[in-house]
Amino acid sequence: MNERPLKIVVTGSKGLIGCHAFDYAKAQGADVLGVDIVGRGNFTDYISADLTDLGQTFDVLYGADAVIHLAAINSQRVFPAARTYITNLASTYNVFQACYQLGIKRVVAASSIQVNHTISPRTPIRYDYFPFDEAHPVSPQDDYSLSKYSGELAADTFAHHYGLTIASLRFTGVYWPESLYTLTDGQEPDVTSVFYSYVDPRDAGRACYLAAVAPLPERSHTVFLIAARDHALDMPSLEFARRYYPDVKLRPGFGEYQSFIDTTRAEKILGFVAEYSCR
Repeated sequence: MNERPLKIVVTGSKGLIGCHAFDYAKAQGADVLGVDIVGRGNFTDYISADLTDLGQTFDVLYGADAVIHLAAINSQRVFPAARTYITNLASTYNVFQACYQLGIKRVVAASSIQVNHTISPRTPIRYDYFPFDEAHPVSPQDDYSLSKYSGELAADTFAHHYGLTIASLRFTGVYWPESLYTLTDGQEPDVTSVFYSYVDPRDAGRACYLAAVAPLPERSHTVFLIAARDHALDMPSLEFARRYYPDVKLRPGFGEYQSFIDTTRAEKILGFVAEYSCR
């Protein structure tokens, strides 16, 4: 007898990452349901729902084996701060709560590199070493970054006390490679940026699926940094670091255009290596 395909619900399936997570999971043979707040459903593989409503969340997640939760207000300064924070945390909490009640053990949740480095920080961000990894101290400084960090804290609780297995993916900026050539435009680097790090949306979508099926320990919450292996800055990494962050320790082997974000954990545990590069 053939086993039924893995059923995965992708929330935020109309978004830049979500549409690629949906397509990649489907290409791997999964039975995929897309959920977003856009438009209306199509009776087959998409349903429109507001995940800040717990009842709707239960409805769309019922029967899933795993959930890839990407639905969120995806930036600061597009809505009032309280709306961004409350919306993002409410939808994440509802997904975790529904998964617990429905017996869905695996959740992949979108976090953000802004947990480490908020865009336009209010106070200077200090780094201990480059490239930095998941063990580095974090510094969320606004509504969006705080909503993502709060989601990670909720994931800790639902993993350790409710039995879920959760992977939080801290995505860096998601860009098509061809758009990255315009980020610096020959000017002095913007030191408030996250070191011109990026990830292609196709790589980001693939990372979501890998996290949904990877052999992670039960009742665990694991954070993964997801980024390309290089950066989009037309300046060698060492030169940038020594010029703008002279007090930061540089780890051995820091390559010429190597990303300032260390994705070793995702490579070793998820088997994720970014395939697309702006170079």
